[in-house]
Amino acid sequence: MKIIERTIILSCAAIFLFIVFKAVYNGVQSNRSLIKPQSSNFYQIIDKDFNKTVDVPFTNINSYRGNADYIYMSVDQESPSLDNKIVEYNRKTQKYKTIFNSRFKLPSVQGVELNDTWLLWVDTDENGGYLNPYFMNLKTQEIQPLTKENEENVTNDFPILIGDYAAWIKMDRKSEKAEVMLKNLKTDETTSIFNLNSFTSLSAKDGKLLFTDKKDHFGYIYLYDLKSKEIKEFKSSYEFIGWARLLNDQQWVYLTFGDPSEPSTGDGKLIFYDAVTNHSQEVVSDIDSVSELNTDFNNEVFLYFNDNGYYKKFKIQDYLLVEDGLLETHYFFRFSAENDIYIYDQELPNNKYKLIIQSELPN
Repeated sequence: MKIIERTIILSCAAIFLFIVFKAVYNGVQSNRSLIKPQSSNFYQIIDKDFNKTVDVPFTNINSYRGNADYIYMSVDQESPSLDNKIVEYNRKTQKYKTIFNSRFKLPSVQGVELNDTWLLWVDTDENGGYLNPYFMNLKTQEIQPLTKENEENVTNDFPILIGDYAAWIKMDRKSEKAEVMLKNLKTDETTSIFNLNSFTSLSAKDGKLLFTDKKDHFGYIYLYDLKSKEIKEFKSSYEFIGWARLLNDQQWVYLTFGDPSEPSTGDGKLIFYDAVTNHSQEVVSDIDSVSELNTDFNNEVFLYFNDNGYYKKFKIQDYLLVEDGLLETHYFFRFSAENDIYIYDQELPNNKYKLIIQSELPN
């Protein structure tokens, strides 16, 4: 049985200490496949929009993004370790083709990101010693490294897409200094847009890039405008914050944490912020642990926390984030909600694995 990657604990100092975070994050990305399923337990891809079910020879599918025509996935196909390749699955023909094979002996390919023009992923080994991000032009199918490969003393974290740009966190392992990087995938121009005091995650939508930082005992949220190149700063009422997610170009959610150096008190919070009204709302309190915080293309929020066994859903209503029921799909874990397509993973009690594709989530 696979180990589900629901292991991110709010009290973990990894949110703010880059080295610790990298160790935890790499473990989270890989954990799900450390116990490899038997070759007889291949995946089924179930495309509910096309009413098609196809057996595929993959014993693991770790990372995925899709659009109306294709699903791009990191998969384990006769791998000596974890996911060893990126494949393109054609939703119309139900055929797949390999577009990238890992360059590591013990691979762990992951971190798939997709928009209308570009595909991103990360090639690394099972220990996360090197993280080599790559990007592909969907029209030309040309693949290029995003950064220098196997760069000594530098860690280039998992990138995200923002239009024709890729954004990621770069850290110097010696100085432990981190910065937010931005690369124009058309021109290859790479720039540093912000020097960080603490490690952060990135979120992008509608031409805006969101990230957090910490200074003077307060957490701050930063919103970068790709067009104007301006960065707006928003001070939080909390010291330890992270996992910020953009809903649109003016509203976002983020999590608060207790002091990482102190025992966990289970008082983490989900905060919703509206930049137009300058209003901050405490949506959920008494959070002990969070497995996933997702947003989708309908400005909805999905929070899996405190091992409740389900996602709690939220929607925007009158400039507030309000509860909107539960997402209770049996044996459901981890999903992608990009480009008007939902993709989610199921592990059934008989050790059968299914990847479900559909344009609407089940009620």
